[in-house]
Amino acid sequence: MVKFGSKDKRTRLVFLSSIATSLVLMNLFLLGTLLTNMYRGEASYTQTDIAAGSIFVLVITMIISLSLWPRVIDWLESREKNK
Repeated sequence: MVKFGSKDKRTRLVFLSSIATSLVLMNLFLLGTLLTNMYRGEASYTQTDIAAGSIFVLVITMIISLSLWPRVIDWLESREKNK
């Protein structure tokens, strides 16, 4: 049974889900860039590139996930109501 409760709880859930999603994707980006630098003989990316890219990935994924998570939660609730 999927029930997310009041609008305040849903807002908090959307925000926390967005932060978690953004942090996971940012860590995947960091892992990819660090592994790329390790496996090549020379440094492909500077520390500035990695830091700027991480901030960019965090901001972009936060914007996208803040728009997607409410739809996912609504879909989960409507799917449960239809059963």
